Amino acid sequence: MSNNKIFTLLAINILLVFSIMVSIFPIAPLISSDLGMTSGEIGTIAGIASLVMTFLSIPSGVFADRYGRKKIIVTSIALSAVAVFMVAAAQGVLMFTAGWLLFGFARGFVSTPIFAVVTDVCKPEERGRAMGIVSGAIGAGSVLGYVVSGLLSNYFGWHVSFAVLGSLLVLSALVTSALLKETGVKNSSKSIGKAFKNSFKWLGIREILLAGIVGTLCFMVGVFTTFLVPFAAKEQDISLVLLSFLFIPYEAVASFGAVFIGWISDKVGRHAPLIWAQSICLGALLLLYALDFNPWLLTFGYALIGLTEGPIITLVNTIITDKVVKINPMEMGTALGTFRTLQGVGIALGSTLGGFFYSRIGTHPSYLVAAGMMVLTILISLGLGKKEESGVSEYKSAG
Repeated sequence: MSNNKIFTLLAINILLVFSIMVSIFPIAPLISSDLGMTSGEIGTIAGIASLVMTFLSIPSGVFADRYGRKKIIVTSIALSAVAVFMVAAAQGVLMFTAGWLLFGFARGFVSTPIFAVVTDVCKPEERGRAMGIVSGAIGAGSVLGYVVSGLLSNYFGWHVSFAVLGSLLVLSALVTSALLKETGVKNSSKSIGKAFKNSFKWLGIREILLAGIVGTLCFMVGVFTTFLVPFAAKEQDISLVLLSFLFIPYEAVASFGAVFIGWISDKVGRHAPLIWAQSICLGALLLLYALDFNPWLLTFGYALIGLTEGPIITLVNTIITDKVVKINPMEMGTALGTFRTLQGVGIALGSTLGGFFYSRIGTHPSYLVAAGMMVLTILISLGLGKKEESGVSEYKSAG
């Protein structure tokens, strides 16, 4: 199986999972009405499931290193299908809650092994493009989830919508099981407890630590800004329908930008495109702060913030994998899991800080706060350009 086919298969898997993850949002009012749940209850369940997914990033990486990538990916996709069918069959709050929380658990084992496969099969000169393809699938899935669940639920009901999505997961699990070859070298030389402990040793390597912090901060800025957008739209009397379309350019930049900037980074290096992307985001935030809002400005400025999601995270993940491959590729899953956990914390902090600052200083000044965060990420990223003398010795001495 060629590398391009492997990337496509992995991208489809991750696209499906993230499509379903966001599919709950446009149809939350329908679920709320049918099951007698409040919007706050649905939001809480979705939030808990996302936190579960985030904190399983390290275990998923450890298990992928120990038992193999393919086994973890196929099992997680199959278990996700079971969970989504539970949601589709739900006639009450208990079944819906159990199904969605199980889906949060199952999808926690998807992303890290998939990115580990990409690293396993790629040469350094094509790793950026490959990371971009898989990262771009996350953004594409976010858009697809809104559209597919909205259309299916509108014409056939939300139960049918989830049943169709669950069926696609079953098909994806079967195809992946049949076509994907195991790519990792199983690392069972250490106990699971030792492997978990070693995951934090990667934080002792300066370049990897800085890249992880940059990824966390950029995700935080992206979610922070996303939280502000509906309030800015409301101030401009932008309808919910137009607001839905406003998110599409953001995800398009996140998805296609990830592939493009990954390809560019294979040609010119990782650090320069990282600074370019961050500088564009900073300019967009300052533009949103300085000028009066209108729908076109909001759409343009917010679309550029999409660089914080796919493109910048692609570069950060590639910087990390480049370093891990040189030090100990047998712990690739563990290392990626550690930093995907950090990025998940950034997502949680973004919405929290967005709500905090908006409630106290309003929309415009909050964009300036986000711009300050982006300046901090640029300053940290400038340190990434400095060469490490010995990452291996740092790894051995850390922890």
